[in-house]
This record gives sequence, structure tokens and C-alpha cells, in this order.
Amino acid sequence: MIKLKNVDYQIDQKVILQSINLNIEQGRTTVIMGKNGSGKSTLLKLLNHIIQPTSGLIQSYLKNPIPMLFQKPLILKNTVSYNYQILQKIKKFKINTSWFDQFKLSALEDQKMNSLSGGEKQKLFLARLMSFDQSTLFLDEPNQSLDLESEKLLAKLLLLEKKNKTIILTLHDFEMAKKIGDYFIYLENGKILLQENKQQFFDHFSS
Repeated sequence: MIKLKNVDYQIDQKVILQSINLNIEQGRTTVIMGKNGSGKSTLLKLLNHIIQPTSGLIQSYLKNPIPMLFQKPLILKNTVSYNYQILQKIKKFKINTSWFDQFKLSALEDQKMNSLSGGEKQKLFLARLMSFDQSTLFLDEPNQSLDLESEKLLAKLLLLEKKNKTIILTLHDFEMAKKIGDYFIYLENGKILLQENKQQFFDHFSS
């Protein structure tokens, strides 16, 4: 479990998150939602120990940051294959290529990164992260830039992954959130407005 108690985060006197209290359970898919600027990405980084709170307490089964999907991932000026395999070379471990294969990225292996569309880059970033085969996943807007068919494939793959993983992700898309989420946190102006199970959460948004 990851537990946040009275957590605040601010930069240069600007409050980004305020009075955050929540529990993230292992084995559950937790979706963080809210408008742009509500603090979703910041909360994800706090949960992954990438940044530390200004005040408050974080207790976690994770002791150090783990690789995660950022909204602006690292891109190296080289080929698709090089960018995909760079983490394997650094970490020196055998990678899981299932997402790379599902997204049919082998057809792009020799292309330069600057020749790819936004959606193609996103699929590569997802495949690169999933090559680690981690038990916990942090994903910041994983469906950004994807076309409809790729979004459907992403949802299908995440549904398979959630069977034996803890997934914590930010999303704008309510349809995708409803497909894959178990527990939902809704942020507004840096505060938690709602945190509930799926049925109770979507009851608030039904007319």
C-alpha cells in the first residue's frame, strides 16, 4: 500500500497539491482524473518518489523511484530500435517484447525518431516501459496521441496487465477509465474532490 497523509506540494510559494490523504492498494488499478493543471502528474510523481512532498507523510511499499511513463519521455536522436533497447543496455536484463510486438513496432525499427508521428512515438514509449515487466506501473496519460484503434489495443493490453499488477495512471478519457479502473481519484485545483470505487465514482457523473 501507498499511504499519503496530509501531503502538500508547492513550488516557489505556488501550491500544486494541498491536504492530500489517500491510500493506494496493491493489486488494484487506480485512476487519477481531473482537468489540466489540477495536479495529476505531480501526484503521480509523488507516489513514485520522483519528487518529495513539501509537508506531510508518504508511506510506501516502494523504497525508490521505478521507471514510469511520463508525458514527455526521453527521446534519443537515433533509431526506434535504439530508443527501445537503451534501457535494456543500461539495466542489462532480458526485456519483455510483448507490447513491442502487439503495437507492430518491428516495422519501424530502422526509422529515425524524428520521422515518427506522435502516436507512433507514444506506442514506442509504452512498449519501452512495459519491457521491464514491473509489478507496479505508473502511467501519465498513456493514451495521449493514440488513434482510436491504438487506444482500443491499449485498453485491451492494460486489462491483461491488471490481472497481476498494481497500476496507477492519470487519464482524461472517461470511457477508457471506466474500462480499466477499479478506484478513482478526482483532483480539482490541487485538492481531492472525489475518491471512490468505480460505481460510486461514475454515479456522480451520470445524469
